[in-house]
Amino acid sequence: MNPAAKSDNYKWILLGLVWVTYFLQQGTRQMYGAMLPQIKDYFRAYDVTDVQLGLVVSTFVLVYAFAVPFAGIAADLFRRKWVLVLGTLLFSVGIFASGFASTVGVLLITYSFLNAIGQSMVPSPSTSLIAQFHTDTRSTALSIYQMALYIGIVICSCVSGWVSGLGPESWRWAFIFFGAFGILWFFVLLFFLRDTPAASKPSQEDGTATKTTFREMVLAIITKPSFLLMTLAFGMCLYGANGYKTWMTTYLKDTFPSLTPTTAAFHAVFWFFAGALVGIAIASRISDRVAKTHPGFRMDMNCIGLIMAAPAVFLVVNVPGFVACCAALFFYGMAQGVYDSNFFAAIYDVVESRFHAAATGIFCCGAFIIGSFAPPVLGWMSQQLSMKAGFSSLAIFYLLGAAFIMIARIFYLKKDFVK
Repeated sequence: MNPAAKSDNYKWILLGLVWVTYFLQQGTRQMYGAMLPQIKDYFRAYDVTDVQLGLVVSTFVLVYAFAVPFAGIAADLFRRKWVLVLGTLLFSVGIFASGFASTVGVLLITYSFLNAIGQSMVPSPSTSLIAQFHTDTRSTALSIYQMALYIGIVICSCVSGWVSGLGPESWRWAFIFFGAFGILWFFVLLFFLRDTPAASKPSQEDGTATKTTFREMVLAIITKPSFLLMTLAFGMCLYGANGYKTWMTTYLKDTFPSLTPTTAAFHAVFWFFAGALVGIAIASRISDRVAKTHPGFRMDMNCIGLIMAAPAVFLVVNVPGFVACCAALFFYGMAQGVYDSNFFAAIYDVVESRFHAAATGIFCCGAFIIGSFAPPVLGWMSQQLSMKAGFSSLAIFYLLGAAFIMIARIFYLKKDFVK
C-alpha cells in the first residue's frame, strides 16, 4: 500500500461507508430483542415458548459464528470490497423478508440463516480495510466504527420499539423498512467503495510477491496463544452482551409495569449505549497515545473493561428503583465501551496485517459460538429461577474474560507481538 494512499481523504470516506454499513448490520440485529414482547404476543397463539424465541437468536449467532471465519478468509484471499458488498445485500434481504414471517420456522430461515450469513460477511472486510488505511489512528478509527454499533442499536431499537407498539403486527414494518434501506445502501457501496488487492506475501528479493495460501493464513493465526486467549475473552463478553441485548427490554417491561413497549425498548438501549459512547471515546484516544510506547496497553484496556462490566451487570438488576437501574446501565455501557475501544485493535497487534480479515473471522467465530448460548439459557433461567438471577450470572463470564486476557498479557504478548 502506497503511504500516500493511507493519508489521503479516502481513508475517512472509507470509514464513513463502512460506518453506515455497520450501523445497519448491528442495528437490525438488535431489532428482534427490541420487538420481542410484541413478537411474543403474536406467537402466543401458536404456543411458542420463551426458549423457542430465544433459539431464534441462538441459531442466528451459531450460523453467524460458523460463517464468519470463511468470510474473513475469503476477504483476504480474494477482495475485501466484494465480500462486504455481497454481505450487505444478503443481510438486508434477510431483514426485509423477516417482515413477512408467519411462523418461527420462517424466522429461522430469514432472520437466523440468511440474515446471519450476510452479517457474517461485514466485520472482517470492514475492520481490515480500516486497519489497512489507518495506522497511527487505528484505535480511534476502529472506535469510531464501533460507535456505529451503539448508535445503530439505539436508533433501530427505539424506532422498532415505537413501530411495534402501533398495532398487533406492526413489528413487521420495522423489518421491512430497515431491510429496504439496507438494499439501497448496497448500491452506494457498490459504486463508491474502492477495490483492494488480495493478501500476498511480502515481496521476494526479485521483487515478486506470491499469493498467500489458505493453510499458511490459518496457521499464522491459530498458533498465536494470545490470539486464542483474546478470542475466549471475547466469547465471555459476547455471552453477556447477547443475554443483555435479547432480554433487557423484556426485563424492564416486566419489572416496571408502567413502561410502555416503546419506552422499555428505549431505556434498554439508550443508557447502556450512551455510557458505551463515553467509554469508547475516552479509551480509544488514550490507547492510541499510550500504545505507541507500551505495546500491551490495548490488552490492558480490554481487561479493565471486562473487570468493570462484572459488578455493573450485577447492579443493573439488583439496585432498587428504575432511576438506579438506568444509572447502572450507563456504568455497564461505559465498561463495554472501554473493552470495545481495543478488542479488534488488540488482536491486530499479534497478527500480520495481510491476515487481518481472516483473523477477524476466526476471532468472531469462536466468540460467537460461546455467546450463542446466552439467550436460551437466560430464557430457561427466567422460567426456572428468575430473570434477575440470569442477568446476575453474567458477571461470572466477564470476570472469566478478564482472566483470559491477563494470561495472554503476562505470558504470551512479548512473543506474539507483531512489530
